[in-house]
Amino acid sequence: MFQVDDIKLEHHPSSGITPEVHGFNDFKRRPPTSSAPPHKRPWAPFKSRLEFEIAELALEACLNNDQTDRLITLCNRCASQSEKFTFKNHKDIRERWEAVSHRTTGFTHDVISVPYDDSIRQFELYYRDLWEWAADLLRDPRLFPHMTFVRFIDEPFTAETFWNVQSQLPPGGKPLAFILYADKTRLSSFGTARGYPVVARLANLPANIRNGQGVGSGYVVGWLPIVKEDRDQAGKPSWVNFKNAVWHESFSKILSSLASKSHTGQWFDCLDNVPRWFFPIILILSADYEEQCIMSLIRGIKCLWPCPVCLVPHDELLNTLKCYPPRTATQSQEVVKAARAEATAEEKEEKLKEYGLRDIMNAFAAMMHTDVHDALSWDRLHFNGGLYRDHLWAELQKIVVGLGRVKVAQMDKNYEAFPRWRNLKHLAHVMSISFADGSVYEDISKMVVYAAHAILTEDDSPLGYLLLRCIRHFLEVDAYAALEVHTTETISAGRHAVQAFSTYLQQYIEKSADESDKNWNFPKLHMSVHIFDNIEAKGATRNYNTKPNERMHGSLKDSYLLRTNFRDVAPQILRINHWQVVAESIRRHISDLDEYESGGSEDSGDLEDLGDVDDLVSPDANAPHVRLGSRQAAQTFELIEDAHKEDAVFTNFRVKLNNFLTDFLQVIRLPLPGGKRVQFKASDKITECRFLKVNYESLVDWRLHTDYLRCSPKFFNAARFDCVFIQTEAKVIFGRLLFLFECIVGDITLSLALIHPFDAPTGVRLRKDKHLNIYRVRARPQAQAEFFSVRSIIRGALLVPDGSTDYLVVDTVDSDMFIRVKELHLAAGHPIRI
Repeated sequence: MFQVDDIKLEHHPSSGITPEVHGFNDFKRRPPTSSAPPHKRPWAPFKSRLEFEIAELALEACLNNDQTDRLITLCNRCASQSEKFTFKNHKDIRERWEAVSHRTTGFTHDVISVPYDDSIRQFELYYRDLWEWAADLLRDPRLFPHMTFVRFIDEPFTAETFWNVQSQLPPGGKPLAFILYADKTRLSSFGTARGYPVVARLANLPANIRNGQGVGSGYVVGWLPIVKEDRDQAGKPSWVNFKNAVWHESFSKILSSLASKSHTGQWFDCLDNVPRWFFPIILILSADYEEQCIMSLIRGIKCLWPCPVCLVPHDELLNTLKCYPPRTATQSQEVVKAARAEATAEEKEEKLKEYGLRDIMNAFAAMMHTDVHDALSWDRLHFNGGLYRDHLWAELQKIVVGLGRVKVAQMDKNYEAFPRWRNLKHLAHVMSISFADGSVYEDISKMVVYAAHAILTEDDSPLGYLLLRCIRHFLEVDAYAALEVHTTETISAGRHAVQAFSTYLQQYIEKSADESDKNWNFPKLHMSVHIFDNIEAKGATRNYNTKPNERMHGSLKDSYLLRTNFRDVAPQILRINHWQVVAESIRRHISDLDEYESGGSEDSGDLEDLGDVDDLVSPDANAPHVRLGSRQAAQTFELIEDAHKEDAVFTNFRVKLNNFLTDFLQVIRLPLPGGKRVQFKASDKITECRFLKVNYESLVDWRLHTDYLRCSPKFFNAARFDCVFIQTEAKVIFGRLLFLFECIVGDITLSLALIHPFDAPTGVRLRKDKHLNIYRVRARPQAQAEFFSVRSIIRGALLVPDGSTDYLVVDTVDSDMFIRVKELHLAAGHPIRI
C-alpha cells in the first residue's frame, strides 16, 4: 500500500527486475557503497605515491619538459639531504622573497592629483626610481664592461643624437641614455582588465643584452593609471586633455629622479674605479602612433598636423616623397606659452589648433638635453602592421578573391607548399586569415612575392601585378630598415628604396581609385619618411622597435591570470615582477659561482636537440665552421647503394666518391692512403648524418650567426633536404643537400656532402624577375649531383621551386640573406631598379 511521498521504481522489462517501492526518506539513486577493499597500490604503475603526486603536480601546473626536469632534479637534491630544505608552505617562500627584494630597486607607490571640472581626481601610480635602477646596472660586474660612454651606425651610442648630446655636455660629462616604452595592454583575452606598463632599457648597453632576456634587458619601471571612461564626459576636448594631463603628471613622477640630474649631472664611482659624471637623457621613446601622440601632446590623426615628429599637413600624409620641417620641443613650448597669453579661451584654442598641440605641460620638458619630438621613433612592428597588414595585404587578398576561387585555393596551396625554414611560420589558409599577431603577418609578407608571382601576372591582373611590385619595394624598405648595422651606402640605398616604394604606391593608389575604398592618407604610411633619419640619429631600428617591449606583456598577463585575485591587480602583478627581477639577479650570481668552481668549462650541448635558440653565437677561434649531427648507424657502401637503387644520384656512388676523394686530397695537400688512389670497397662503411650546423659571418654585422640545416628523409614525418650557398673555385652557387656523411680515409675523418647543384644557365632574364627583383637559379639534372666538403658550405638558403628545374632564392628571411642576394644581383649584372 502506498504512503504519501512514496517513490515507485520501475526498471525496463528486459532487465527482469521487479518494481520497488521506497519511502521518500529511504530512497537513494546512488548504488550502495561497495564493500570490496580499496586497491593497496592505486598509484601503480608509478613506483610510489610520492612519484605520482610529483607527476600530478607537474601535470596540473602545465610544466614543460625543462621545468619538469628541474623539478625532478630538485626532488633528488632534497632526497639526498646534502642541502638544507626548510620551506613548509607558500608563506615561507613569500617571506624569503620579501626579505631579498631589497637587492634591486623596487616599486614606489604614489598618488597623483589632477584637477577636472572644479574637482581634484586622484590616481594610483607605481614606479621604480629610474636613477637607482640605472645605478643597479652600473654596479653589475657582468654588465659594466659592455657599457659604452663614447661614440663609435648600429647602436644608439654610435649615432648622431648621442654624439650631439655629448658635444653639449661640459668637459668630462657622459650621457647616460634611457630608452622608454609605454603602452596599454589587455591582461586577458576575456574581461576588461587592462594594464599600462612602462618599460626602460639602458641605451649604453649593446642591443644583444638590452633587447635580450634577463639581467640588463628591459625592466618594468612603471604602471600608469588608466582613466576610466565617463559617458557624460566622453568626446569632450576637456576630457581628452584631462586624460593626457593624468599621463604626463604620472610620467613626471617617474622622471623625477632624473630631471635635476639631467641639468647638473651626477658623479658615480664605476666598477673600473673611474668616477664618471653622468647626465641622464631620454634618448629614445618607443611607442605606437597613439602613444606617440600622448607623449608629444599632439591632437592625433584628425588634427591639422598629425605627425608627432614633423609638421606635415593632414592631407599630405600619403605623399612620402616630400619632407617637412621637424617639430621641436622648444617650438612646442613657445606655442603653448603664446596660446596661454591669449585673451580668451577661444583664441587660445585656435592658437593651439594651428600646431595641433594641447595646453598641458609636457613631462619631458623637465629633462635637459631631451627633445620629445626627436626622441619619438619610427616603429617597425606597427609600420608593418598598419601598412602591410591593413592595407597592402588586405588589398592583395581582395584582388586574388576577385580572380575566383581557383586562384584563392592556389594562393593557399603555394603558402602551404613553401619549404620549411627555421623561425619562419609554416602557414595554411592564409587567404582566410583576418586576425593574427604581427609576427604572423611579418612571415606572410616574407613569402608573398614567391607565393603570388604566378597568380598576379601582368597579363591576367595588371592591377594585382602593380600591387605586387609595390609590395616588393615595401619589402626592400623593410629589409634595409631591419639591418642591424648600417653604413652610408645602406642608408643611401634605404632612402632610394623608400622613394621607389612611394612612387609605385602612388601609381597603385591612382589606378585603383575606382575599385578601392582604402584610405591611404594615414600617419603610419607617412612615418616611412623618417626611417633613415631615425637610423642616422639613433642607430638601427631594433633600438626602438616596440617588439621586444610588447613581448614583455606576456609575463605580466601570466601573473594576472595565475597569481592575482583579479582585484587591485597592479601591486600583485608588480610584486611578482619584482621577485622575477630579483630571481634573475640571484640566478646570475649562482651561474657565476658555478662557472668559477668548474673552471669555466661548458658542455657543448647536443647537436640533435637544439630547441628554439638564437642564431647569434659567441665568436670562438677554435669552433668549427660546420658540425654534423644526428648520426645514423654506420652502413656499408653495398647497403647504401642498394637502399637507393631507384635513385640515379646513387648510381656508382662508391666509384664516384673514390674519384672525388683522390682529387680532393691532393687539392687540400693531404697524403693519399699508401700513396695510391682512394679505393673504398663495397664492404667499407660510412656514417650518414642528417643534421648540419653552419656558423657563418654575417655580411651585416660581421658577427657569427648559425644556420641549423636538415638532410633527412623523415624529419617530423616529412622529408626535408635544405638548400645551401656553396663556395666553388669559380663562384658562389646554390644547391640542395642530398646526403651528408662521414668517411674515414687512412687516419683522417672527412665530413662530406652529396649536393644537387643549381648552377645551370638560366638564359635571358624574365621581365617578371626584373620587376619583382627575383634571383632565379636552375638545377642541373639530379644525376649530376656532386660531392663537396661540408667546409665549402657558406650558409643555408631558402629556395622555392618555380617549375620543374627553376628555383627562386628567398632573400627576405633575414638581413644577411638580403645582402648576399643583392651582391649576387650585382655580380650577375642585374640593374638596380628604382
